[in-house]
Amino acid sequence: MSSTSHTDTVLVTDDNRDVVDALAAFLNLSGYKVIATYSAREALDSLDQDSSVGVVISDVRMPELDGFDFLRVVKHRFPAIKVILVTGHEITDDDVVPSGATILKKPLEFEQLLRLLPSRD
Repeated sequence: MSSTSHTDTVLVTDDNRDVVDALAAFLNLSGYKVIATYSAREALDSLDQDSSVGVVISDVRMPELDGFDFLRVVKHRFPAIKVILVTGHEITDDDVVPSGATILKKPLEFEQLLRLLPSRD
């Protein structure tokens, strides 16, 4: 019997709905439960409400709260959750990148992303 475990749930957040929808569809097809959100604040609200999330995939450049600050908040409030940041922009010396940040470049290579997620065995 299959049940959703902590590692099966991935929360995706990006202010670009097309990116969220495409990533959510891919992850669903790969066997993950997905929570789709369109802002860092919406993502934090979802994390407060759903303790099954094991991984968060977040855009870096978002209004209100950028991905780096979002990562810091998530790691402070939910230290067991893995956070993967994605960006279509260059990371510059002006960016204060948190230590231990996993950053992938857009366009995402889905196979590379899957290697960073918990196994679905």
